[in-house]
Amino acid sequence: MRIGPADRPALLILAPLLEEMNRTRALLAATMRRLAERGWTCLLPDLPGTGESERPLERCTWDDWRKAVRAAAPSPLAGIVAIRGGCLLDDAVPSQGVWRFSPVDGAALVRDLDRAGRVSDGGAAGYTLSPALAGALADAVPAGHARLRTLRLSSDPGAADRKLDHAPLWRRAEPQNSYELVDLIASDIDEWMRVCGAS
Repeated sequence: MRIGPADRPALLILAPLLEEMNRTRALLAATMRRLAERGWTCLLPDLPGTGESERPLERCTWDDWRKAVRAAAPSPLAGIVAIRGGCLLDDAVPSQGVWRFSPVDGAALVRDLDRAGRVSDGGAAGYTLSPALAGALADAVPAGHARLRTLRLSSDPGAADRKLDHAPLWRRAEPQNSYELVDLIASDIDEWMRVCGAS
């Protein structure tokens, strides 16, 4: 998905992974629109085996996902915006600045999928991960970056540059959106990317 004109500075948006992506799709689209209003072009790729991809997820590897991020990155790339599991892939391409929201390690995501019965054969909701992808995801941790800003929810004990008092939309049973949260994160992304000299 692309929102914004092609002649503007481009941000690569790395969404939460798997079911968390479905629950945050409205938040992502609204944030991308808000960023486009501020002069950015936003690109949100579908990873192999997810979204509009026709490739079966059980045939995908971690390296396939990293290659897809590299292939989706525009040139020049102004910055990367990564949310939740998307933060595990934000080092696949170099960037002037990286902005993260509620980063999580892969082991926590795999535990959540295991609890929901989505990793083993016949996983619920269509999320059947191959053993190789599940293993690589379980080992993945967010990488360090020279220019990195991290936001988390106030309920999250992890280190952050800023904490937001809001509910985790990726934990809701049904997809929801919050325009208050959209405004907060879009403003923060815009300010950070300008600080990084990306515009």
